[in-house]
Amino acid sequence: MSSSSSPSSPFSPNNPFASSTNPFTPSVTTTNPFSSVSSPTSPYASLSFRKTDTIRFLNFPPSVTSSLEAIVLASWPPGLESQGSTTNSDKTGATSNCSVVEFKCKGRPFGHFNDQQRVGGLRMVRNVMILLRNQGWEPAAALMCSRRYTAKDTLFFRQVGLARGEAAVVPEVEWAVISPMGMDKLRVVYDAEGVKPYDKVGGDEDAEGSDRDYLGVLITKIKKTLQELGMFSKGDWSHDSFEFEFKSWVWRARGETSDAVRIMFMRLLELMEDEGWRLYTSFVLYTGTDEKRILDSWYFVREKRSTAKAT
Repeated sequence: MSSSSSPSSPFSPNNPFASSTNPFTPSVTTTNPFSSVSSPTSPYASLSFRKTDTIRFLNFPPSVTSSLEAIVLASWPPGLESQGSTTNSDKTGATSNCSVVEFKCKGRPFGHFNDQQRVGGLRMVRNVMILLRNQGWEPAAALMCSRRYTAKDTLFFRQVGLARGEAAVVPEVEWAVISPMGMDKLRVVYDAEGVKPYDKVGGDEDAEGSDRDYLGVLITKIKKTLQELGMFSKGDWSHDSFEFEFKSWVWRARGETSDAVRIMFMRLLELMEDEGWRLYTSFVLYTGTDEKRILDSWYFVREKRSTAKAT
């Protein structure tokens, strides 16, 4: 059965700007431009976002930072405006001995507008977390470190067995992202080998494709959940992902009406769990405005399953 995909996007998971080699393997052997920075002694490090275009890494060792540029460039087709490394010092002048690596992107991957770039930002952060997970860094907490309305979460990671030289096996997983958009939308990003989006979901015309295509199955189940809650309005493919639109501005709910949003979240978590997914982490990575707070984006993982077909 032939399928029709969303319009070609430079932020597509198969974009023509990406490296032909796999940038997500933990054994990258590139020259390390940050080798002058000593390895951290703390098992904790952080990933944070500045303004609408900058991603910042604090206290990660050279074995991680040497691979970051390849990940960011492969994930973000517009490229980098600048990059750099330093050692952090606090306001008192005391040196903290924490290495800082920062990438300023062209465009606005963490901005409030432009859905195409926002989806590209979701994918870039996902790919960074793939690298960190492969090298033994797991998310410990997502914390807001500022009261400014434009502030975004800082994601703290903890070094686990693999990075400490202990025998450890990192199970291979696939990733899915669910992210609120605007006032009344929810976007689902799931990239897997052989997965192609369909123009319509949930109708008889695509039932066969949905049966064979897990992305179609997942979207159909989410749609059914939203319909049962009386919240679904419509949905469509764009930027190689699927966006649901609600009947009302659910992200502006207040008082008792906000319970409907909480119930929806519980139902979605239950659905994802039934499908074998677990919530890996959630955090705010977009810049808000003085009138609009930004909600968390949810990153899910599940162990990869065999795709072999019975003959």
